[in-house]
Amino acid sequence: MGRYWELDAGRGVAILLMIGYHILFQLSFFAPEQIPWFNPYVLTGAPIAFLFVTIAGISLVLFTAKEENLPKTAKKMVVRGIYILCFAAAITAGSWLIFPSEVVVFGILHLIGCATILAIPFVVLKIRSWITLGFGLIVIAISPLLAYVRGPAYLIPFGITPVGFATLDYEPLIPWFGVLLIGVALGSVLYKGGVRCKALERLGEIPKAAVPVAFLGRHSLFIYLIHNPIIFGLLFAAGFVSV
Repeated sequence: MGRYWELDAGRGVAILLMIGYHILFQLSFFAPEQIPWFNPYVLTGAPIAFLFVTIAGISLVLFTAKEENLPKTAKKMVVRGIYILCFAAAITAGSWLIFPSEVVVFGILHLIGCATILAIPFVVLKIRSWITLGFGLIVIAISPLLAYVRGPAYLIPFGITPVGFATLDYEPLIPWFGVLLIGVALGSVLYKGGVRCKALERLGEIPKAAVPVAFLGRHSLFIYLIHNPIIFGLLFAAGFVSV
């Protein structure tokens, strides 16, 4: 996949916002008296997740742009999805050890891994962007109908949760698969054939000021995996939180 600095920079911005949000979240979790004004149920991280997932959808278009063999393209996406799900499983295991009452069973990595595989028909068959966009919007529109629906645990990935369900991170397929499809639709327009559209060509080469942010974006998965323990360690060392 060819890299475009604007996408790396977009991920980098999302990473910085995520780190800032998780600093506040950890303070509110371990030492709520430190920031009584912060309520994660009101100031949610949904806009940050929206940015991550949208860029993930755009990246799928670039990931498969040069591949003409449809079965091979589908296989690449399955492998990519499983690869991400392996890291998601590590997040689940780690959260179970540290926060057994709020295990991450379907967080953002679970979403992106599953959505990558589910998006195969839209990406591999190069379905028209307006159809992909429409399907994505329908998935999002269904979400409010499920807001108060309760069901068995195996429906958690689809946005239906058991009574008393609690988790530290939750991005179910409904509505978030729709967000990824919006990214796929955008990618098929902005990077058709893996090439920037004329409007984006005007961006040119990466500005020096964007280099550090783009660097973070290129290593977003690694940073995502390690940032929470580092934040906790720093807050603990500074005396802001205790165990």
